[in-house]
Amino acid sequence: MTAEPPAASLQADGGDPVVGEVGSYTWNGGGSDSPWLQGSPIRVGAGEPLTVTLASGPAIGDWTVQRVAGGTSGGTGAVAMGSGEGTPIAFIAPGPGSWSILVNVRFAQGSDTAAYYWLLDVR
Repeated sequence: MTAEPPAASLQADGGDPVVGEVGSYTWNGGGSDSPWLQGSPIRVGAGEPLTVTLASGPAIGDWTVQRVAGGTSGGTGAVAMGSGEGTPIAFIAPGPGSWSILVNVRFAQGSDTAAYYWLLDVR
């Protein structure tokens, strides 16, 4: 098993996938702690279906999606955008604006978790 969690890509319907920034994680007995990150930039349409895909790794136990306004330093006041178990990790883009998105994944086996970030430019 690798020292870091698998990469995660966010994709809008028909768009190119964008690899997210990895924030805090626990993985294979190790980990890293990170503040809320702004995330990898991606442009999407308001109300567009979005999907997160992991490059590899163990099965997903459950996941949550939260957002804050782009440029916010920290997750205070984060708004829930979705949650679920297993795959797919899918949610709807928020209204127009700049949004920092956190997708937090808990893997099915053990206590491994990973936080992934994107900066949505929603039109």
